[in-house]
Amino acid sequence: MPAGLKFFSRDPNDKGRGKGVYYHRGNGIYSKYDHKRDEKIKAKGWKVHKIGLPKGTRIPHAGDGRLPR
Repeated sequence: MPAGLKFFSRDPNDKGRGKGVYYHRGNGIYSKYDHKRDEKIKAKGWKVHKIGLPKGTRIPHAGDGRLPR
């Protein structure tokens, strides 16, 4: 999820979605959080990009792949 959850008494983007819990997606856009919809989505995790990795290690250089810790 891009940001923490925050409760709003009305839709912060005025799209008529009503009160509820929203999260900030960036550029002033909020999406409504729905637990039932989220539990159906299977997490795929992060993949490590091969470019920039030292030979024989999974610890990426700065900005490449994923953060291991």
